[in-house]
Amino acid sequence: DRRRVHGSAKLGGDIADSVKTVANFRCLKQHLSFVIFRAYRSLGSLDPTAIPNIQHAYAAGFRDIDIYIFPCFKCGNPRNQVRTTVNALKGQPYHWIWLDVERHRWGSKEANRRFLAEMFDEAPKHGKPVGIYTSSAEWSKVVGNDWNAGARFKLWWPRWNNKKTLRDFRPFAGWRSCYIKQYFNERKACNIEFDCNYKE
Repeated sequence: DRRRVHGSAKLGGDIADSVKTVANFRCLKQHLSFVIFRAYRSLGSLDPTAIPNIQHAYAAGFRDIDIYIFPCFKCGNPRNQVRTTVNALKGQPYHWIWLDVERHRWGSKEANRRFLAEMFDEAPKHGKPVGIYTSSAEWSKVVGNDWNAGARFKLWWPRWNNKKTLRDFRPFAGWRSCYIKQYFNERKACNIEFDCNYKE
């Protein structure tokens, strides 16, 4: 089974692409076990592809489906960005909410910390597990690696070395391990573009 690496390990893809068909996802299911869709965009609006792609992936047999929010700092109101996403996706078959923290039009580190603290407080209130996508380099630039407020959440960690392992994780900002590793970027299969992910 190409979706299995060893034991309970699984391969997945995070997707910010156009709307794809059930047939596309049925094909992708031969390669991947989980998918993560962008649901909120950095320009400050819902991603209109999220709901149809979640539905089509589910219809194709995916049961391990997550979503991620790419915050819009300049839009303000971080709590509402979470609420808007969750309300729009009410009833959709997804599990985790991931908050994407990487360099993209942020403010000062102090302002960024206040913004994310509100988002971190709001996200767990909606009955879904919450995690953070970031790396040491991105976290350092946005909020500083001396800020550990995110470490209470699971980590989705990018390191593009094409190695399907969690054992090469390097601790930072209070995280001692990662839950998912994004091990490579920009692959394409079944007419779907995705980044490559691994979890155990």
